[in-house]
Amino acid sequence: MNLSRQIAWRYLRRPTDRLVSAVGFVSVLGLVIGVMALVISMALMTGYRGDLQRKLLGGNAEIFVYSVGGPIEDTERLVAAVRGTPGVAEAAPVLFKSALVTTERSSTGTETMLKGIEPARAAESQMLAKIVGPRRAFNTREGERGVAVGRYLATKLGVTAGQSISITVPVEDNGSFLPRSASFVVTNVFDTGFYEFDARWLFIDLHEAESLLNAPGAANLLEVKLVPGADLDAVSKAIDARTQHRYAVSDWRDMNRQLFSMLKIQQLVLFIVIGLIVFVSTFNIVSTLIMTVHEKRKEIGILASMGAESGTVSRIFVWYGTMVGLLGTATGMLLGVVICWVITRYHLVSFPPEIAQVYFVSSIPFVTRPIDLTIIGTFSLAVSFGATILPSLRAARLNPVEALRHE
Repeated sequence: MNLSRQIAWRYLRRPTDRLVSAVGFVSVLGLVIGVMALVISMALMTGYRGDLQRKLLGGNAEIFVYSVGGPIEDTERLVAAVRGTPGVAEAAPVLFKSALVTTERSSTGTETMLKGIEPARAAESQMLAKIVGPRRAFNTREGERGVAVGRYLATKLGVTAGQSISITVPVEDNGSFLPRSASFVVTNVFDTGFYEFDARWLFIDLHEAESLLNAPGAANLLEVKLVPGADLDAVSKAIDARTQHRYAVSDWRDMNRQLFSMLKIQQLVLFIVIGLIVFVSTFNIVSTLIMTVHEKRKEIGILASMGAESGTVSRIFVWYGTMVGLLGTATGMLLGVVICWVITRYHLVSFPPEIAQVYFVSSIPFVTRPIDLTIIGTFSLAVSFGATILPSLRAARLNPVEALRHE
């Protein structure tokens, strides 16, 4: 250990003045609180954005192929063409429509979105498995038509598994729209944690949706899942080329671009605002160093009289402030990571339905990424080091004769 660092460590470990010691403790505490707040806030935004993206992709797909003018013609041919595209893991047709649901408790009707999917797709993701249910089928054991209902929607409709509901959809017939209704038995009440699904959507077998809408083989959307690591843009262009530009091709980013752009801006603003806490805490470090320089005038004078260069004296207080910054940063990051783990492990941040409606999810995990911790640690150490410059220069300019005159 060099001389400057050794002396700085001694000053930090054994302050002789109680006031300097108290101010030093406050400076470290302020830095700890600032860094901890930064870690928690970044983990909150990262976890929220990641959880929202995971649930969006879990219930839908990465790429969507659809016909602008109406239902897809020759669905089987289109599915075969898309499945043959490099990078595509699976392509499945779906049929969705606005619907009105009535039950014994809700006779006036509740507007929902009806989506027909292939039950076999439950093997694709955990979210689809939750929606379809443990039997991996929509029909009941008695052969009745089944429907999966989200828990918020089921509460609103007053139904549970095994009860019947009536679904009414508008069907085009010779230029006019006529209502068609059918009864379904609730086979599963799912809870995905994604409010949009749990409160608005009904899921039935694709063939039952075609029968209800009187449109056999006429899906209006193709959902495409990619193999892990596939380039989203490249696969989208390849699908567009293979389908001879006859269909619109979009991806999940296009459909949610505004939402995720807003979240990125929000995270940046949050970092800047809370980062001010860290920046303000450096004023305490400056105060601590100035008071330490004043307290250690005698020692500085003795060092200078013994031949210590001004650079050596200056480095003592640079090391002192850097150690304070390192201690506060490390402690704040450790506490932040532990608090994030506790919040995520025990689901301490969860929302009631009226709040989940705004944030789209029922609970938020706090995710700490190494890149976020690196940025926070670098920022905190940088401002801590910056706070040492002025006091260290002041200590280096101290005249040894003046320092020892009254000693």
